[in-house]
Amino acid sequence: MDYVNGLFLGYLPYIALTAFLIGVLYHFFVSNKTIHATSTQFLEKDWLIKWGSPLFHYGIILVFFGHVFGLFTPPFVIEWFMPLETKRMLAISIGLCAGFFAFIGLSLLCIRKFVSSRVHSTSSFQDYFIVFLILVQISLGLLSTYITTQSTLADYLAFDYWAQGLVWFEPNAWKHILEANIIYKLHIVNGFFIFMIFPYTKLMHMIKAPVMYMFRGNKMFDSSKTLIDKL
Repeated sequence: MDYVNGLFLGYLPYIALTAFLIGVLYHFFVSNKTIHATSTQFLEKDWLIKWGSPLFHYGIILVFFGHVFGLFTPPFVIEWFMPLETKRMLAISIGLCAGFFAFIGLSLLCIRKFVSSRVHSTSSFQDYFIVFLILVQISLGLLSTYITTQSTLADYLAFDYWAQGLVWFEPNAWKHILEANIIYKLHIVNGFFIFMIFPYTKLMHMIKAPVMYMFRGNKMFDSSKTLIDKL
């Protein structure tokens, strides 16, 4: 079991981030500079996408940055501003709210894919696979947050030490979360798998569209080249 934990919690993060960076660099410097994600918004604009898209996108962005600042800010820095227990309670509160919004938003978008014949007919296997992975990830995240409400501060901080240990290339950083609940571990593994395939899917528009926009100033994208999939 130590080998399995070391592989998925110690080495997989580096493998996933390497694949992510290679994919991003390939898209920007080798492949076509346009975004070819087929948008379904123009096919049928109804209340499902009106509510589902903003709920999902704002929720998932808040979740992402919450993870970044929560995991990679050293505890001694946090203690300058608030007690660590307060940080844990904020992480639980914000995580539950943002995760719930993302879950509801993505669920509405999933329903739209099945109830709208036009949207369903234009969706590929890749579309459904990506949506499934993200839905699983959000669900695991919500379960993890609930488990955190029942755990101790030391259990919560163990994930900070693990993440920051990865940054500093500590070979045994994974041992900080060796005894963590399996739900946390599945959340981590699924998350890094999404990172691995991220640049090779239409999720790439989340990075590519803002970067391309900045380099092109205030000009609007050519609509035929920059349609962004709203899931």
